Amino acid sequence: MTRPIFSAAVLDQLGQAVRTHFGSAAVAQVLGLPGEAALSRGDLAGVDRLTRNGSETETLIRLFLLGLPVQRAAAEAALRPLPVTEAEAAGLLEPAAGQVRAALDVRPYSETDGPDWWVVSDLGADVRPGRLHSEHVLGIGAAALTLAQATVRRPVARALDVGTGSGIQALHLSEHSDAVTASDLSERALRMAATTAALNGKRWDLRHGSLLEPVAGERFDLIVSNPPFIVGPGFVPEAGGFTYRDSGLPGDSVCAQLVRGLPDRLAEDGTGQLLANWIIDSSQTWDERVAGWFPETGCQAWVWQREVAEPAEYVTLWLRDAGEQPGTEGWRQRYDSWLDWFTEAGVAGIGMGLISMRRAGEQPSQVVCQDVPQAYQLPIGAAVDDWFLRNAWLRSASVDQLLATPLVAAPELVRSTHCLLGAEGWQPALVQLRQSGGLRWEIEVDDAVSALVAACTGEAQLGIVLSVLAAAVSAPVEQVTAALLPVARDLIDRGFIAPADFGQAAGGDR
Repeated sequence: MTRPIFSAAVLDQLGQAVRTHFGSAAVAQVLGLPGEAALSRGDLAGVDRLTRNGSETETLIRLFLLGLPVQRAAAEAALRPLPVTEAEAAGLLEPAAGQVRAALDVRPYSETDGPDWWVVSDLGADVRPGRLHSEHVLGIGAAALTLAQATVRRPVARALDVGTGSGIQALHLSEHSDAVTASDLSERALRMAATTAALNGKRWDLRHGSLLEPVAGERFDLIVSNPPFIVGPGFVPEAGGFTYRDSGLPGDSVCAQLVRGLPDRLAEDGTGQLLANWIIDSSQTWDERVAGWFPETGCQAWVWQREVAEPAEYVTLWLRDAGEQPGTEGWRQRYDSWLDWFTEAGVAGIGMGLISMRRAGEQPSQVVCQDVPQAYQLPIGAAVDDWFLRNAWLRSASVDQLLATPLVAAPELVRSTHCLLGAEGWQPALVQLRQSGGLRWEIEVDDAVSALVAACTGEAQLGIVLSVLAAAVSAPVEQVTAALLPVARDLIDRGFIAPADFGQAAGGDR
């Protein structure tokens, strides 16, 4: 059994201190909106200016969020009932020129309208300048939040967090799962996760091992993973890599391996979701590459490409992430060797995004790959779940069934008309339909498509709607049906409209 970093006594005393002075609401009250904005954008100097009055909450912000040294007496008051000497002995604090400073990151965290949690991890390069240790354990970062916000939150019996790190995803899973299993290749990460679990009164089944190896032969209703997805020559910790991001496998092999293995670990109708990076080269399109990772049967998948980075941009991003300093000899060596590998491998770009899949019996797999660069509504997990429901329905619905189905439009759709100024004045040039919520898709439409969406009130069957539209333009109903039926399928796929008995279209919240 993996033991927490701290003893039960230290965890109990630390828990009392943070629950009293270091919850999300207490921090928000001290910082206010300007301070919270400064913290979110990494403006630590801005947060520093707001936390100099000496309250217990301010002291804990300076210790754990800013990594600054504080007076021992101030730390004693803020951490009470945990004595500073015991915090130092436990490895939570360390001496700093007559003062004390944090040796680990303890950070309050909560989801919207959810309970307060505290996550224990290593301090980042923003508060401890310099290159990170190879066994560095990440805390609450942008990637972790992206995955948490996109995870389907339906109640499940068994959930698995692959590559748990400090346990952020496992905390979320605990709220809607009867049992949570979490795995990691790093023993240090597992101890951090055990500490996070104990500090929050959670019990997780922690497993040591690579990717899905620790759960061979088992099945789960929900699997999430923020894996070591970095694309490169296969860095390992012994040669300058980091366990939290480098798998030791070349290229995008780790993501391909995880995608191939997930369906067999999912229970029927189970969902798997992971962050991933993939190579873009001249041999195939990005969607062809990623679609090739999936098995031929039993899987329904939705892949989002959120952004694309060119090789130099990508390398710079991840060197900075590891605390490397531009202009140093170490930076130049790693920058050159990484880009040399990209050149030799023919890498033109790196795609970054989210992969969601659902186990779908023995029917042929379906993989839908889409560019999703827009800002969508958070959290987005409910919209992901709705897409699987709509898409499964579309796969099984015949033309006759589709025509016999009443459809309803998503709430708060917006139609915009863009005009160009010409010799005859302003002339409509582009009409767009966009969603106010959900994925916030925006598509170009004409009068016929606009009329189709407006007629989807949930009362008339689609076939009747198409007949009325045909009569309005004096066109054969067969011609209008042939033109608009594929459009209707795409509108359903993107959540602009949905079968009325689904409750409501997925363009908005559940």
